[in-house]
Parts: sequence; structure tokens; C-alpha cells
Amino acid sequence: MTIPGGSRIFDSGAAGYERTIAITLRPVARRVVDGAALQPGDVVLDAGTGTGNAAALAVGDGRSVLGIDGAPGMIEIARRTVPGARFEVMDFARLDVADETFDAVIACHSLLFAEDRVAALREWLRVTRPGGRLSLSVPGPQDLTPSIVYREVYERHGISTAGRYPEVDDLGPDAESAGWVGARVAADPTISIRLADEGHFRAWRDLGARGEATRDWTPEQHEALTREMLAATPRDVDGAYVMPFGAIFLTARKADLDR
Repeated sequence: MTIPGGSRIFDSGAAGYERTIAITLRPVARRVVDGAALQPGDVVLDAGTGTGNAAALAVGDGRSVLGIDGAPGMIEIARRTVPGARFEVMDFARLDVADETFDAVIACHSLLFAEDRVAALREWLRVTRPGGRLSLSVPGPQDLTPSIVYREVYERHGISTAGRYPEVDDLGPDAESAGWVGARVAADPTISIRLADEGHFRAWRDLGARGEATRDWTPEQHEALTREMLAATPRDVDGAYVMPFGAIFLTARKADLDR
């Protein structure tokens, strides 16, 4: 199958993602799952599951959980590490799933990679039952992402992140445009990326090396950027690299046919 563009970044880098960002996102995944107000016996979709953080938290109380991701490498890890859920390689913007299949859709930091956020949200609405719930997170806003730490470094290397991250005021209207109702949005500026040492930092940077802005660079160009980023990154008292990440949370529901 053809791997969607955003998913190609994470396919061969899945092991590095598991060691770095997946750890950072565990508390975010918990808030996403809590926001879905899951009930016993619910049928749940984890859209853009990655290595299965949110799916693992959704399992239990007789629920049926399907995690989907466009990156086979991520799905391989999720299948190995998350018992009780089912995982499939699938483009979250073009779901091979019947209408009104799920009671809830959860998505931890995956909507960022949609080519068209409203179209992806509309597709998630299609597969949700009337009265069903949506709970998701995205990194942001822009001034709480790594861009704020690396702005000057990125500028020296000709990298622009303008417009990449959703803003707080974007998500509610996006959800409503897709047909969801009762959208509620909240931001948490305390979320950060914490990388234990230079090895973990380089594993995280390797994911970025597959992005559109730098994937055609030479190894020398990547090394120069990595060294400047290492020098610019704040350090914790234990030597860990820490940078802002932020999180914006959205909850909404599908209108009930009786209303």
C-alpha cells in the first residue's frame, strides 16, 4: 500500500518515536481518553494511534478498541505492546470503515498531520454513531512549540514552521465546519518534550530529518542543524534536554438524531 506523506516520516523512525515522543505524550493521551468519557462496552477508534498510547488507556470494561495509523512501523510496535486492542494500517483521513461504527473517536496529537483538518474531522464524524464523542489533542499553540526555542536556528538554516501548528481559536471552528457539535477547547502550556540525553535527542531529531523541509539534505547539513539545536536546547538539572511542546485539547460530539 501507499503510505500517506505524513506517515512516511514515522514509519522507519517508529523505534525512535517510541523512545522519545511516545513517552512525552503519555499524560496527554490520558487527558484525551478521559475527555472521551468512555462507557463500558463502547466501540472506540484511536485515529493516528502511533505506538498505541491512547488505545492502551481505552482498553477495558468490555470496550472494543481499534487503533489505526498510516505507518506500518508504528502499528507493529502497537500490536506487540498493547494487548486487548486491534491495530490496522490505515489512512485516518480515508477510513476503510462503515458509517456509524464507533461510539467514540480519540486522537492524540495526530490531527496535526492531516493535509486537511476539516476533511479528517468530517471523516471521523462519518464513522461515529449519533450522540458519539470526539476527544483529541494537538501540539500548540505555535508560541509553545519547539519553534520558539529554535526560531533563530531554523532561520539560519532556511526552515519555516509558520502555520504548521493549530491555534486555540482554530480547533472549535474546524470541528463545527466538519459537523461536530458542542465543541470545547482548552490549552495546557505546561506540556514539554523531555529527552534524557543526547542519544534520545538525536533519535527525536531523526524524525524531523524525514520531514518535507529537510529530507533532501546531506548528512552534513543535518549534523550542523542538530549541533546548533543541541546548543540551543534548555537543560534540566539532571542534564535532560527540555523544550516546550504545549497541547490543545478538543472535545465534541455528533448530534443525536432525536434532537
